[in-house]
Amino acid sequence: MRRFANFYIVLFLIDAGLSLTDELLSAFVAHLPALSAARNLVAFLVIVLSLVVYSLLGIDQRLPKRVFLPLTLYAFWCSLALWPLLGMIPREFLGLTAAFGQVLIGGVALIALRSSYGRNLLPAELFQRPLFSWRNTLVFSAVNLLLLPLMLVYSLMATAGFYLDEATAGFMRVSPVGIYTSERSYHYDGKEVRLVAMMHIARKEFYQELVASLPAEGTIILAEGVTDQDRLLKSRFHFDRLASLAGLSSQKTMHLDGNLLKLDDLEPADERARDETKPDVVRADLDINRFDPQTVEFLNVLARTLYGDKPLAQGFAAYSDWVQVHGTPEVFSGVMDDILHKRNEVVIDALQRSLDRYNTIVVPWGGMHMPAIEAAVLEQGFAPGDKKERLLFAFSTIPFTALWQGMSAPAGQEGEMQGTEGAGSAE
Repeated sequence: MRRFANFYIVLFLIDAGLSLTDELLSAFVAHLPALSAARNLVAFLVIVLSLVVYSLLGIDQRLPKRVFLPLTLYAFWCSLALWPLLGMIPREFLGLTAAFGQVLIGGVALIALRSSYGRNLLPAELFQRPLFSWRNTLVFSAVNLLLLPLMLVYSLMATAGFYLDEATAGFMRVSPVGIYTSERSYHYDGKEVRLVAMMHIARKEFYQELVASLPAEGTIILAEGVTDQDRLLKSRFHFDRLASLAGLSSQKTMHLDGNLLKLDDLEPADERARDETKPDVVRADLDINRFDPQTVEFLNVLARTLYGDKPLAQGFAAYSDWVQVHGTPEVFSGVMDDILHKRNEVVIDALQRSLDRYNTIVVPWGGMHMPAIEAAVLEQGFAPGDKKERLLFAFSTIPFTALWQGMSAPAGQEGEMQGTEGAGSAE
């Protein structure tokens, strides 16, 4: 056991040194793929061994917890992307922060070893005591059972935070308070592009604050919202129901007060009715008739199961049954191509055409669309500017009991959505 425990300490320190070296070289010199590969392998071993060592702390009373608890817990924290620091510090500095932290934790462990045993590793005399103790095992197990619910919640939130950060390029983040979205501005040659990450449901104040912040003169808003001219959707999307259960508002309550333009030519539908004090608004999105038939079928399945008038639990079961039969990788790949990539192409084209005429272009779209739109803006030569965060909703305000009870209740007739998504309506 002594050799294994000391091997873990040494491996943790090697991982700390490799990580810090790799991060510093990548930041200031050049990225070395071979070094990164070695670092990733050692890091994986450290995480696996951390699980083993943590379990052994409840069995072998000889292992000093003041040394191994900081090491193992920090390894777990790094495996969860340092949440909630993820999203609070720039993404490019996250790895460097983790590496510095690991070096610091490793140094503290060495100080603890030197102060207790006068050396940098565990001495042989420490392991001359009995290995097992009922008191140690019972206390360790009891503490872990008490903390298990908190750890499960933390792990779930950290995983969700990592997914959102990756899928939205940091435009959305999960914090202990709630979920935040970002608005980022980009500037070039006297023009400004504002990218605003959106979500189907949020606080009513979120939509009000956003609308109030939109400029009017020389501005165009490229709104999101799939249309359905051929009425291919056979069921309603009850986002109002989910919003009501969660004590929030639906995205369609956000009314964009502006001059409605046609997407094809970005010209006013009626020049005589145009109000110069309001921004121009164009629905820069696709119609469902341009989707693959498999995507249309998938949207209809969503509408009649998860977002239909069935109880949510029953709807989820029906959706799972459909996925087991029809949810092939090819189907989901086609769905993502339609609802994400094809729609990105439409709004990016509208954005590029708007630059000739407008000084300010506002793009309030879903967070998962933002990475591609941001990349297109940067390719045009725009430089990043200000960043503003808005709270979508706070966890403390969600009535979880009522939400859980609503899982078994059928939906009312709260309204319907014209497409799969929408940034609001133009008035």
